Amino acid sequence: MEKIVIKIKRFNGEREWFQEYTVSVTERTTLIEALMELQGSIDPSLSFRVQCRAAICGTCGVKINGEYHVLACKTKIKEFIKNGIITVEPLSNMKVIKDLVTDHGEFLYKIKDVKGWFEPAEEFQRVYPEDLQKFEKETDCILCGICYSICPAFEIDRDFGGPINFVKVFRFWKDKNDALKDERIVIAEKNHITSCVHCKYCTFSCPKQIPVEQDIMQIEFYGKQKGIIKSSESGGGFSTPFGF
Repeated sequence: MEKIVIKIKRFNGEREWFQEYTVSVTERTTLIEALMELQGSIDPSLSFRVQCRAAICGTCGVKINGEYHVLACKTKIKEFIKNGIITVEPLSNMKVIKDLVTDHGEFLYKIKDVKGWFEPAEEFQRVYPEDLQKFEKETDCILCGICYSICPAFEIDRDFGGPINFVKVFRFWKDKNDALKDERIVIAEKNHITSCVHCKYCTFSCPKQIPVEQDIMQIEFYGKQKGIIKSSESGGGFSTPFGF
């Protein structure tokens, strides 16, 4: 066991501040375990999200050491300690409700804008393993919001649909039994897909290893070839979330 300091960004609806706690951890202690210990034994006012504790529900996303956007349930504290301290903050690009709890409503509502659900075609075609491989990884998305949090495109375009929603566009566009077909490319264009700066931070940070930026590039490339996507306004400057 080793004693470390967890520095947590707090917010009570009126003000924000950093608060330090001392906890004991082992090589295997996850961040969510430490947070639960803090809430149960030291400070019951601390707020954060936790459900499955198995990287399935996607609710426990946080930012650590000001750089890494992760699921707290699968993140081992010892891997991120710096000089005996680890800093924990809420995800970015979202309104903070309390402490580490953020409002996921913004990117979830955008799923409606991109029609992020299956629209069955009238005539069903047989599906083979090679068909499923085209969108197998995208189906793994757990709506954790990490890609949305780390995306620098929002600095230049708040109306950008966001990586998470273009993953949904890609997944159903590649499904041969989806009725919308290329209408999904039109929807992507309307949701400012060309504002993507192709930094690949979404891909690097995705806890399910979804090739998010590659999906966006495929949609853009196809849309431009078909004349659906007319031009690109991306490529503006942005700050670097971390040193990739």
